[in-house]
Amino acid sequence: MRRVVALSLIAAAAVALAPSPLRIRDRLAAGVRRPAAKDYYAFRRENDETVLDRTDEETEVEADDAEAPLVRGQSLYHERHKKEIEDGILSHLTELGLTLKEAAEALMGGHDDDVVAFSETGEYRDLQKHARAMEQEHLRELLEDPQRFKAMSLEAKHCGVFLDWTRQKVSEGTMAKLFELARTMDVPAKIKQMQNGERINTSERRAVLHTALRARRGDAHHDVSENVARYTSMLEEAVPIDDAIKASCDVRDRLLAFVDDVRNGRVRSVRGEPFESVVVVGIGGSYLGPEFVTQATAGEKAPAEDGRRVDVRFVANVDPVAFDVATEGLDATKTLAIVVSKSWTTAETLRNAQKVRRWIVDGCVEKDARLSEPQIVRAHFVACASRTASAEVEAWGVDSDARLFEFWNWVGGRYSSTSSAGVLPLALARGSTAARAFLDGARAMDEHFFAEPLETNVPVVMALLGIWNVNFLGLGARAVVPYSEALARFAAHVQQLEMESHGKSVTIDGRPLDFVTGEIVIGEPGTNAQHSFFQLLHQGQAVPTDFIGFLRPDDATSDLAGHDELMSNFFAQPDALAVGRAFEDVLGDAMGADGGDLENCPHRTLSGDRPSLTLLLDKLDAFHVGALLSLYEHRCAVQGFVWDINSFDQWGVQLGKDLAGDVRANIRGEAGAPRMNPSTAALLERYRVATRAAPP
Repeated sequence: MRRVVALSLIAAAAVALAPSPLRIRDRLAAGVRRPAAKDYYAFRRENDETVLDRTDEETEVEADDAEAPLVRGQSLYHERHKKEIEDGILSHLTELGLTLKEAAEALMGGHDDDVVAFSETGEYRDLQKHARAMEQEHLRELLEDPQRFKAMSLEAKHCGVFLDWTRQKVSEGTMAKLFELARTMDVPAKIKQMQNGERINTSERRAVLHTALRARRGDAHHDVSENVARYTSMLEEAVPIDDAIKASCDVRDRLLAFVDDVRNGRVRSVRGEPFESVVVVGIGGSYLGPEFVTQATAGEKAPAEDGRRVDVRFVANVDPVAFDVATEGLDATKTLAIVVSKSWTTAETLRNAQKVRRWIVDGCVEKDARLSEPQIVRAHFVACASRTASAEVEAWGVDSDARLFEFWNWVGGRYSSTSSAGVLPLALARGSTAARAFLDGARAMDEHFFAEPLETNVPVVMALLGIWNVNFLGLGARAVVPYSEALARFAAHVQQLEMESHGKSVTIDGRPLDFVTGEIVIGEPGTNAQHSFFQLLHQGQAVPTDFIGFLRPDDATSDLAGHDELMSNFFAQPDALAVGRAFEDVLGDAMGADGGDLENCPHRTLSGDRPSLTLLLDKLDAFHVGALLSLYEHRCAVQGFVWDINSFDQWGVQLGKDLAGDVRANIRGEAGAPRMNPSTAALLERYRVATRAAPP
């Protein structure tokens, strides 16, 4: 399979360099049969019983490309047609007079000339001119238009989410131009691709199907007749959406049954006691999103049948302090541990998992010396990982049949909050009823996103406003400010979601970017943020701000007067940023106060004209937290579609991991450790002296 992938890339580059008016996909299709989704479905119908029951070894599926049992049929299909595909590609290269070496050398420069770059569109140039005109407008005057709210507000029906962007530096003409830009960049087609399970994460050859995680049985999104091959090579077949939904629902049902057993005391510790606490070990997307969701739903009141509340903690950082904080006050003998690692190879996660393992085992043995470590681990540990890692999970000591709740390679880490990685901690903390409501909220926003046209699509509007601010107004940072302490970790989740997705230097076909992608995201709950970084927002550089509020607090909140005070600030701050306080007003106030403090008038002047948008959700509960999560996921995806980048890989993360291994070898003084540059070597020497010296 790897050779087929490599050849497809080489062939694509080689054809791109040829003086042919045909598109790459059309040229290749002339001589090579593309294994389309309909071919796979026909193949599966013929082989359903035998294919899906075979093991990975029997079908020779490679571990990094398997979604067993989901794509076993697809993999077997490719095995049978591989020779035909390879011969077709080599034939095309021969026709073009190119060797494999020549095609490979040209690969980095090859691209599809029919694909128009974002910055080369007529709409981009038009918006650049339009931005200069809009800079002359002030939000103070724009807000005086009585029709502006009607034109620049939108509700996501059945989601309980209302968007107001009247305080953005846009006109109705701006929005029309942005929607036209989105159409030029084929955003509707790309949304359909994602919905249909096409492998739009091209660098990793993966579908992007986190929306299948919250679908219900019977939901059908896939249209096998849809021609969505434009942005994928002929070798990248769709993941069958019906299979993805079924697999997701199967895991969800099993997971929630396990949660009910834990919370109702039917699943117990190795000593036969009910679990009172859970420690979740993960990092990145398997930590930030799940922690946000679990904290945001703290006010949920679980029905009696959902059982007792369990204290859920998270540990991600390899700093020993993180472990100490996460386990403080917990009884190791009554703690269940969840280890989240899709590949079961994440170094930080496995190191922390080993530490939690030692803590639990030592605690249990201290109470009962007859207990063995394997016995304790089997009773106290659960894994969230890919089924392809089941052997490693089992070898580590976790029951891979009963206690491995899988998620798939079509679920990116930062999009995994609705997978087992996020739903298991949430359900243990808040109950299975809250978990189902959370998934329903995400699903409701998915349906809005997939069904609505661009002009009435809340995630699309938010995405385009961000692009307007970054690429045309030059505002490269954004603040995310939820007026809810329960959403204290939301900004951190959005920060990872967007900055990891959009920190890219090339387009999806490898062209270097000549424009900025992504925003630097900061955030803190209001009103704390007002006494933290809002001073910069008001009188420093302009930073567009997302204000997020709830019409009604959660069920646990009875202090409505306190909620009124919170929301008074929520509604006031966007106007303070937009309108500001003019020098004349400050001067008038000072003159009226017996001469006042005239010399400080310039310091008290606020220029205003700082853009923001307002999101109002009906209530702080699990349903609306799910809708909010999904909204920002789709906002992120749409921006990547417009910029024509891959928002679903993160190759930049890997280099630091690789270098950390080299540094670790140097710290340990291993023979053959890579040479460090002089600066790093000097720092490492200071570290070694401090940590390896005898204690005073």
